Amino acid sequence: MSECYLYRLPNELLLHLFAPIPTPELLPLTTLSHRIYTIILRILHNRLIAAAYLHSHTLLLECYQPSAKLTEPNYFCAYLGTDGLSIYDEPEPNEKRVGRLRDMHNLYSRFRPHRRDLEADGRRVLPRPGDVPGSRTFPGTVQDRHQGETVKQTLGLDPHELFTQLVAQINLVKIGPRNGLFTCFVGVEDGVLRVWRDWLRDTAEKGRTANIHDSRQNVEQNGKGKEVVRAIENNENDTEDSQVLWVNPLKNTGIRFNVRERKLHRDAPILIRSDEDMPVSYEIEYDELLIRTSHLLLMLEKSMVQEDNSSGKAVVFGSFG
Repeated sequence: MSECYLYRLPNELLLHLFAPIPTPELLPLTTLSHRIYTIILRILHNRLIAAAYLHSHTLLLECYQPSAKLTEPNYFCAYLGTDGLSIYDEPEPNEKRVGRLRDMHNLYSRFRPHRRDLEADGRRVLPRPGDVPGSRTFPGTVQDRHQGETVKQTLGLDPHELFTQLVAQINLVKIGPRNGLFTCFVGVEDGVLRVWRDWLRDTAEKGRTANIHDSRQNVEQNGKGKEVVRAIENNENDTEDSQVLWVNPLKNTGIRFNVRERKLHRDAPILIRSDEDMPVSYEIEYDELLIRTSHLLLMLEKSMVQEDNSSGKAVVFGSFG
């Protein structure tokens, strides 16, 4: 009888053996051999796809100035895409496949934060306690693309202020069967974004220049009166994008903003010293929420463990009409 050991098993059985292992415990096994590395790479690729689409979960973004903690609502995020995720389906030689694990770690998934306080006919309605997508008081689903009003906020800086701050919290949730309840709630990231006066000025100028260029190009190609539709660009290096503010130094989560300066109109002139800055006001638009896909995968697995370990007993305080 021939000797039986792990490497005599076919790939289908090895996939079946490794599939239940959590990702943090699976990664150290990639150093065993090229064959094990390739099998685990395939498993991780499928997990990253599931984590990016979030079929059963959704992302909640809270981003507000400290003074608006009690008034700023949560923003549901619609999935836009993950650049470069599909390239791992193609078979490659072992020497080119070795660096794929590092490339997977550098993938980012894009989500669009949006307000869901508009009816289908455009009539604005007041948000009610417990309204969540998919419930009886909130029509539609969580992952509807580009649905709802674009998230915009106004930031103002006095002459003596060099920066302002935004508190950012990103949570991964799973909507429960009852109105306004979540069966799982996992914190993906939280931190403070420092928004500098110079960054607001430079980003607004960059956006204004880009809009002028797009408008001219659109007139040349399509004629006057055509609406410019801005496509989402495939940025190969999002970590160097000046429009992105990162929640923490690890750059697992960031927000891309569009900035537009709001001119201050005053009736009476104000005397200001030559070396003193003017008060400024900017409108920031939440263009995209960027999350490292591998980090999102770990949070998704944590949420699934939390759901499996739930006892079903809880005391909930709230108003659910």
